Amino acid sequence: MTSQWLLPGDGEVAGFARALGEAIELFAERRLLGLTWLDADMVALASYGALADFVPLNATVTDAVAPLIGLHDVLLELKSQPGNAAPFEMPNVALVGPSGSTPRMDLQVYWLPARQQFLLAVTKVLSTGELEIGLAQQVRKRMIAEAELAQKSRELVVANAELTRANRDLAEFAYVISHDLKAPLRAMRYHADDLESGLPDNTDGAVRALASQIRSQSRRMARMLTDLLAYSKIGREVEALEPVDTAALVEGIVASIPRPAGMLVTISGDWPRLDTFAAPLDLVLRNLIGNAIAHHDQAEGHIVITCALADDAIEIAVADDGPGIPSDWHDAIFLPFRTIRETSGSDSSGIGLALVRRTAESVGARLNLVSDPTIARGTTFNVRWPLVITA
Repeated sequence: MTSQWLLPGDGEVAGFARALGEAIELFAERRLLGLTWLDADMVALASYGALADFVPLNATVTDAVAPLIGLHDVLLELKSQPGNAAPFEMPNVALVGPSGSTPRMDLQVYWLPARQQFLLAVTKVLSTGELEIGLAQQVRKRMIAEAELAQKSRELVVANAELTRANRDLAEFAYVISHDLKAPLRAMRYHADDLESGLPDNTDGAVRALASQIRSQSRRMARMLTDLLAYSKIGREVEALEPVDTAALVEGIVASIPRPAGMLVTISGDWPRLDTFAAPLDLVLRNLIGNAIAHHDQAEGHIVITCALADDAIEIAVADDGPGIPSDWHDAIFLPFRTIRETSGSDSSGIGLALVRRTAESVGARLNLVSDPTIARGTTFNVRWPLVITA
């Protein structure tokens, strides 16, 4: 900064002075700078900043400050030097003030000709040793963090390998269970048929009913094993995207599912053509529509299947006017082998909705239901099926 900035009458002097004062105040608050003004005889007149607290006021600084004791004549020689001469310096000295020990400081003494005063400037020292220690601490922290990250990465690799092996073992187990248990279940049905056909004509009807239940339960167990295998394989089979006419797909599903004569099924809305996985979409819709028919509690009913195009998905709803699903069962029905009602003659495996939700999620779709029998009959299953498959 040249001296012209300090000429009287300059319009920027006031603003510059304020900025300079704010900078000095900031350094003083951070304990980086302290100032003490001395008269021509080296007596301390005033000080600014906590770093200058060690200087007693109204005392000769060269008698009161240990590092300056004995340097009175040397400092007074500054008055005879030009104003731009180098100041007297004492670097990296230890000081003790009213508040106790302070960090090591640099001392500089200047002569101010215009004021006929000395200025003692005190600045905090960041020694090379302190800088090296700080840098070493930062490096050590980074090395520790990198080591911890590497260890977690190794643990993640091991965990993924164990999970892959566990999934493979589970799939093999499910296949073995599904395949090997179906043979004895078929044998149970055959034996039940032979048993019933060998019964005398006058056999109690209850006995024949038991034989019929054996056949029914063996069929249900076979269905459970088949569905369990399908559930365990979701996400591991490679599907190919293909053009799907969703209107033709849902019409074909409705036509293929048996239903009572009084059960009306209505298809409405906009059903687009899209490139998607046909088999998963077929499985989801077939199960939802089949459940709506199978679990209706009346001979006559109405099921409405609608579709609407959203920004990035098609939104399909399967709504029925059946008995509804209590709210405390809304989560449980999506778990494998959980059903609201047990019917001895039913072939349901209890895994249908779990299979539906897992299939939907495997392609990025979402499934939820709306039902509250305390307010009104009926259940609506909503499917948000993505237009672009990223799974």
